[in-house]
Amino acid sequence: MLPKQDIMLKLAEIEESLNQLEQSLHDRISVEEQEGLSGLSDQIQKVEARLSAVERKTGTKTGLINNREKSYVLQKLELSFKTS
Repeated sequence: MLPKQDIMLKLAEIEESLNQLEQSLHDRISVEEQEGLSGLSDQIQKVEARLSAVERKTGTKTGLINNREKSYVLQKLELSFKTS
C-alpha cells in the first residue's frame, strides 16, 4: 500500500477504536447512574420508614410524610424511573 493509504487505514482503525471506547464509557456511566439512583431511592425509603415508625411510636400523626413536599432528589428519582 501507499503510505497515504496506510495512514488513512490506521486513522480509520483509530476512529473505530475511539467510537467503541466512547460507547463503552457511555454504557458504564449509565449503569453507574442507575445504581446510584437505586441506592438513593433505597435510602429515601428507609428514612421515610423511620419517620413513619417515629410517628407510630409517639402516637401522633404529624403528617410529615403525607403533607410535606417531595424533595428535589425524590422528584428526580421518580421522573427518572418513569422515563426509563
